[in-house]
Amino acid sequence: MTQLELVIPLRSTAPGADGRRLDPALATWRTAVTASADACLLLAADTRIVAISRAARRVLGFGPEVEVAMPRFLDAGVRFLDFTAGAHPLVDSELARLAPVQTLQTDALERSLMRIEHRGVHRTFDVVASPLHSPPRLDAIGSLTFLTPMGPA
Repeated sequence: MTQLELVIPLRSTAPGADGRRLDPALATWRTAVTASADACLLLAADTRIVAISRAARRVLGFGPEVEVAMPRFLDAGVRFLDFTAGAHPLVDSELARLAPVQTLQTDALERSLMRIEHRGVHRTFDVVASPLHSPPRLDAIGSLTFLTPMGPA
């Protein structure tokens, strides 16, 4: 006997700033991230920020418009710094190793420390990012990232 599975998206997809549509499999994740009390964000496979919690917006210095604009994570206006005393901006090869980006490249759970400058203050975060899948597709459709501030706010 043949079994047929029919998948019907229950939510409409939201167009991105460039006209592309949000992957329907990310819609549920988007709702969960937006409502979360934890500092977390959801990236699409192309690194666009498609959802971000209020706590994450606050610690990263984003306004509510970030979810409408859907900028790429590395182009969203955050200044990523190295861990030297000089706190120099990261170069491209170092930016690619940040957990939210690397998890999309490796398709694996990634963890890293991330240092940013926000309003003249350097902040460090313990960052854990997990790839999100939508079978039968094999590649990650996005990543879910949690940010834990380290040290005083």
